[in-house]
Order: sequence, then C-alpha cells, then structure tokens
Amino acid sequence: MPSGFIFGLNVAEQYLKNKTFKHVLVVAAEIMTRTLNWKDRATCILWGDGSGAAILTLGDDGPEILSSHLHTDGANGRDLLLPGGGSKTTPISHESVDQGLHFLNMIEASMSFRVAVRHFVEAIRESLEFNHFEIEDVDWFIPHQANMRMFQNIANSLKVPFERFYLTLPKYGNISSASCAISLDEAARDGSVKPGDLICLPVFGGGLTWGSALIRW
Repeated sequence: MPSGFIFGLNVAEQYLKNKTFKHVLVVAAEIMTRTLNWKDRATCILWGDGSGAAILTLGDDGPEILSSHLHTDGANGRDLLLPGGGSKTTPISHESVDQGLHFLNMIEASMSFRVAVRHFVEAIRESLEFNHFEIEDVDWFIPHQANMRMFQNIANSLKVPFERFYLTLPKYGNISSASCAISLDEAARDGSVKPGDLICLPVFGGGLTWGSALIRW
C-alpha cells in the first residue's frame, strides 16, 4: 500500500524506543506493473516499479524521527483496490484475468482525489501540531508520489510554495509504498536535504490509509 513505508517506520520507531533492537531495516518494494491493465491508457501510464530502504539506529547522532502518525478508514476502501487480490481469487485463471479481477481499479477518481487531498493536509498538520511547529518551519515536503495536480492542491491549501515539495513522480511514476523512501534518498543524495532540515513525509493510499512522519535531518 502507498502508506506502507511510513507504517513500517512507525513500527520500527516503537522497537527502538522500547530498546528491543538497536538497528532496524525498513524496506518498501513494489512491482506495480504486474497489477496494470495495459489496455487502460488512463491508468497504466501512472505507475512504476522500484524499492527503497532505510536503516534506523537507536542513538543521538544523525537524522531523527520526531514523530509518526497513522490512520485507517475502510469507508472508501473500494475506491482503489485489486478486486481479486491476495487469495480472494485462486487459482488465477484466464476467466478471472479477462474479468479484470487482478488489475488495479481506480473507482470514482474525482472523489478519491478530494479525499486524498484532505487526508494529506490533515496528516501534515497533525505532525506539525504534535511537535509544535508551523507550516513555515518545514524545509521539505516529501510525499508519497501520487499525483502532480494533487500536490499543487495541497500546496495551495497549506499556502506554501510548490517548490518545497520534492518530487520524483515525473521520473518514475507512482511506485506506491516505495516512492517516499526513494524520494527521500534522492533528496539526500543530490544535496537538496541538508543537515538540520525539517522534513515532512505525508502519505495516502488504498484501504484507506494515510499518515505522516516528521524528521529532523
């Protein structure tokens, strides 16, 4: 799920805070192209494949996760799903493929767009309020790489320059849960993110799931 990397960070964060482990590897990997209907040109061009990872270490040095926040709500869960996903349709047959049961379906796209924007904004505000920061304090917003127009709407809602959103969407498409990890890595590697920067990682995905993490680099 697109929110998976932040959900993974949250679990890892608890293990570290409880001193159960000193090091935790969080990996997000997706092969979205195997879920696509290549005859549906409206959706098949949006997605990509990739993976990203982070090693979290208990200590005082280096970047710090200030907080992470998770939410789920099944009310709109059917807006984005694989109808025959998991073990729901087994064994996979020519009939089930022809019926589109193994392709990613996006239902009521306009409604999903509005819901996603609202939850993205809520997740960002939640992480900042929890840590007593203002929108102006954030150096970078590195979201799950979902939709360019969506990010423009989020920037307008928050009244922040669009340039403060770090995006890899034009290069790789939507890589679901891996996109946050990949984008954060690229931002660090190309020097966009600097020591001391405040970074917000908001996510939204099917289920529905959404959340955020706030990091001091």
